Amino acid sequence: MTLIQLKYAVTLDKVRNFASAAHELLIAQPTLSLQIQKLEKYLGIILFDRTKNPISTTVEGAEFLKQARVVLQEADRLEFMYSQKGDTVSGELKVGIIPTVSSSLLVKILPAMYNKYPDLKVKIYELPTYQIIQKLESNEIDLGILATPLGNKKIKEEHLYYEPFFAYLSPSVKINESTLSIEQIQNFDMIVLGEEHCFRGQTLKVCKNNTLGRIEAGSFETIKKLVDNDLGITLLPEFEDVRDESRKRKIMNPTPAREISIVTSFSFYKTKMLRALKNEILGIIPRSYHSRNGYMVIGVDSA
Repeated sequence: MTLIQLKYAVTLDKVRNFASAAHELLIAQPTLSLQIQKLEKYLGIILFDRTKNPISTTVEGAEFLKQARVVLQEADRLEFMYSQKGDTVSGELKVGIIPTVSSSLLVKILPAMYNKYPDLKVKIYELPTYQIIQKLESNEIDLGILATPLGNKKIKEEHLYYEPFFAYLSPSVKINESTLSIEQIQNFDMIVLGEEHCFRGQTLKVCKNNTLGRIEAGSFETIKKLVDNDLGITLLPEFEDVRDESRKRKIMNPTPAREISIVTSFSFYKTKMLRALKNEILGIIPRSYHSRNGYMVIGVDSA
C-alpha cells in the first residue's frame, strides 16, 4: 500500500468516475484501475461498487477512505514542515472564497500576493458557503474566506473585517437624504441574489422578508445592471463598486454589516501562509473596518 494508491482512491471517491479521476490525476485510466485493484487486493476488501453509475464506496471502503484522507493530510504536513526555510513563504495554498467577497477582494489581493510572495502558489476556488465547508472537511482546500459567524463547531473562524451594507437606488427613486433607515428600505421591492448565495439570506434578514421582489439574479454585476435600468433597488456590501455613486445610501440606526473571516479546519497547519494572506488583506481594507464599530452583524446559514 502506497501514498500514491491512497491518493488515487481518495480522488476516485471524490469524482465517482474512473475516467474523470484519471483526467484529474493526469494518468491513464487503465493505470488508475490497476492501482485501485492492487490496493483492494492488498487490503482484502472492495472499496468501490462498480455496478452503480456513478460508482459508490462500499461500507468498508467509506471507513477506509476516511482514514486515508487523514494519512494523506499528515503526509502533506510532514513534507510541508521540511520544505519551509527561514521566513520564506512558499508552497501551495488552496483558497475557497464566496462570490460576493471575491468580486471586490480578489482583484486587489492577488496582485499584492503574487508580487510579495513569488514562491507562493495561491489557487482560488469561487464557491458558495456550503461547498467551502464541505471541501474544508474533505481536505480539498486549505482555507475559506466567507461571511461569518456560521455556528459550525467543525471549523475555526478567524475574523478579518466588517463590511456594512448600503442601499443602491434605481434612477427613478428620488430620495434626497444621504441615509436611510431599515424601515424605509422595507417599503421597496428588492432585487436579491439566488438561494445559493448567503448574502441573499442576509438581505432578507435585514428587510425581515418583507421586500422580496420579482427578480432574483446570480451575481452582483447582474443586480447592479438591473438597478441601473430602473428595475428595482438592492442592498450591496460596502466594497462593491457601482456605476453611480450618487445613488448609494448608507443605512443607519442600526447599520447592518457582515463579518468576513478566514475559516479553516482544526487540523490546518499552513500557518505562515495564512498569516501572509491575512496581513495583505488587512493592509488593503481600511482600518476603520477592522473592528465591529457598533454594526448590527447579520449572521449566515452555512447550508
